[in-house]
Amino acid sequence: MPFLTRNPSYYLSALQEESTEPLHIGLYLGNDAAVHHHDGEEQAESVTILTESSWIELATAIQQTARSIRCMWLRVKIEGGNDRLDDTALAAFRALGQGLVGATAIESLVLEDRGMGVNQLSCLREYLARNTTLRGIKFLRTHLDTPSSLLLNDFFVGNSALRVLDLTANPRVDDETIRGILGAILRNDACRLETFNVFETLEGDADGISESCVGFIASFVSRTPSLTNVRLRIRELNDTGIGELANTVKGSCCNISCLEIGGIFGDEGMLSIAEALKTNRSIRKIDIGMTERLTDRGGQGILQVVQGQDESWQSKTTSNHTLQSVYISDRAGSSMSKSLLMGLQSITKADPHRTLQGKAWNYINKNIEDLSSISLDVTLRPCLLEFVSSRGGVDSLFCLLRSRKNAPELFTNHPTPEKVRLTRKMEKASKENEVLKALLKSERRHRSQRQMSQSTNQSENIHLRDQEEDEQHQMKAMARCLLLPFFKAFEMCKHFMDLLKESHR
Repeated sequence: MPFLTRNPSYYLSALQEESTEPLHIGLYLGNDAAVHHHDGEEQAESVTILTESSWIELATAIQQTARSIRCMWLRVKIEGGNDRLDDTALAAFRALGQGLVGATAIESLVLEDRGMGVNQLSCLREYLARNTTLRGIKFLRTHLDTPSSLLLNDFFVGNSALRVLDLTANPRVDDETIRGILGAILRNDACRLETFNVFETLEGDADGISESCVGFIASFVSRTPSLTNVRLRIRELNDTGIGELANTVKGSCCNISCLEIGGIFGDEGMLSIAEALKTNRSIRKIDIGMTERLTDRGGQGILQVVQGQDESWQSKTTSNHTLQSVYISDRAGSSMSKSLLMGLQSITKADPHRTLQGKAWNYINKNIEDLSSISLDVTLRPCLLEFVSSRGGVDSLFCLLRSRKNAPELFTNHPTPEKVRLTRKMEKASKENEVLKALLKSERRHRSQRQMSQSTNQSENIHLRDQEEDEQHQMKAMARCLLLPFFKAFEMCKHFMDLLKESHR
């Protein structure tokens, strides 16, 4: 939390500096700031603090600054039995909100104390509605409720830069408030929320968050795969709610690395988390606060998933390798053994790859005389020898090699890696040759069919040509038959004329 001051002019010089170092701004505003003191200086300071011009000047400096404001913390406190901020303080806060409209330097905003209600949020409504760069917003012990949350709809729907939403200890938050805020975020397709915190506290006869709303929250978590940190401390978070949350955790799209939960769940809820851990590959830390009826059974269920259900090789390799610690508060773990609590808190400090290597070595070291159950591929057996040598040294390597049970696995006439590689290439070439042969046969069949078709066409053409020649011969013969009498008569006539000429002579 940054330093809080009632004097908005305190940060003016820092805002005007040419520096790349992020700035933190903390401002306090309350009814007690309007109290007039007998001391002239204190009275003058109080008047200066509540002057609208000083807050406008601060807002203008924030608009013009070249520095980024990592966090702006606004505490609005109401003293005594008052339920609203006085007019002077409210006017100063309104001047700040109007002056901040369009500001892009603020990265995160914290609104604190019960003086932050519907009237104060209405002062910030336009700034938040037009803001697209705010990365985080936190409501801490405020009077946030359904009417005031409606003022934030435009902000949650339109801000794609939001990464952190923190609702901590706001006693008037109920089902309708949660559904309104989360529903607005779900309508923002560009939002990539990473941290989501709900810490419930009750005040008077407030309804709080019901069991059905817990289910809605679990649905929101499942529909927001960008979440990496989830904190749910809700009174009605029971075994059923934990089961719905576990269904999200076991999914392949889950990216949650830190999960903090608290409610009225017991061992069944813990076993639901243990079941989800069998397929989860993202959670690193689980923090369990208030619970009921929690015994060793739930904790043992988580340890079995992390360490392996039994001593088999498959159990070790398929266990969860990402979870590093499960912290259970003293109150929640009062019925659990201390050794189990310590075991859960210190599961591992290594990354998932090294954790898996540790489990593999523990199994190999215990079963160094007989590793037939591992059933490694021949190409990986040199890696096994190298792994044993690096982990256990020459002695472990000697124990592995001298065992008769390991000899068939390591030294039988298995093909060398090079032969295996060439065999695979030959098999691939053989399959390709079979395909080419099939294509060649198909091509030959089609070519034979085409040749047969061509020969058939040629024979038909020869037959037609012969028919045409026969017809031509017949026509010529008929013509000769028809013209023969005329030729004979002409010859007889010519012969007769020749006779007449000779007789005349």
